[in-house]
Amino acid sequence: MPSSNQIQPDWLSPEEYQMIVAPSLKVSAELAASRGDPKLFQDLPSMLCLMYLVSSLKDYYIDEWALVSGMSNEESLHKAPEAACMMVLTEGNVAKSELGSMISALNRAYQQVKAEDVCIAADVDLKSAWEAMKKGEHEQFLVQLEQAAKKFVQSLNRWEKVRI
Repeated sequence: MPSSNQIQPDWLSPEEYQMIVAPSLKVSAELAASRGDPKLFQDLPSMLCLMYLVSSLKDYYIDEWALVSGMSNEESLHKAPEAACMMVLTEGNVAKSELGSMISALNRAYQQVKAEDVCIAADVDLKSAWEAMKKGEHEQFLVQLEQAAKKFVQSLNRWEKVRI
């Protein structure tokens, strides 16, 4: 997983990367590790959580922040969840020939999770995280982001048990 002081991908500004992608990667990787998977790409719920966090923070950013700060290409922002997952899969040495199908499968799974409203339990904490970030309360932002991530995965696990 790239650390926050490594070179950011060229699809977002450094500020956008630090605001949207870096904290989502950090929280998702720590969540995967706490679930027994030292590699984020090996834990599907944590990868779906990464998509949820990046997607949601990106949406808040576009709706509330981008007009104030000026944003990168909106298309680049919309690709941020997939790009974050691609970074994780690449870091995990997934074969290039498998990347496209894995990203496609993650997208399908995430769309299904969204359609089933699995994210609702985490949305309040994610909104609180965003509000803390806007106020410059970085520690509180991370605490709320971690809480949202845990609730997302718990909800996903409950949904998966009922679905089967």
